[in-house]
Amino acid sequence: MAKLSLLFSLSVCFLLLFHAQALIRHQSQGQGKYQQCQLQNIDALEPTRKIQSEAGVTEHWDDNNDQLDCAGVSVTRYVIEPKGLLLPHYHNAPTLTYISQG
Repeated sequence: MAKLSLLFSLSVCFLLLFHAQALIRHQSQGQGKYQQCQLQNIDALEPTRKIQSEAGVTEHWDDNNDQLDCAGVSVTRYVIEPKGLLLPHYHNAPTLTYISQG
């Protein structure tokens, strides 16, 4: 019984050690990407896709743009017409919402 518990504890320790090493390697590779971001200037961007609906327009910007990729953001704008409705939706990331009129 003692050998079994020792074997179990050693395997758990090796598993945690391996997982921690993989996590550190993954984080260091991700940070390298953002350390390489060196933008000389910031340009105003136009939306790459516009979707017209009954209640207004949804505009999306290209996520692969160097400026947005370097900042690590995704941009979507909803223009809702008077008496229009935007149904609630869920994003698995922090969002910034502002209302310019209404």
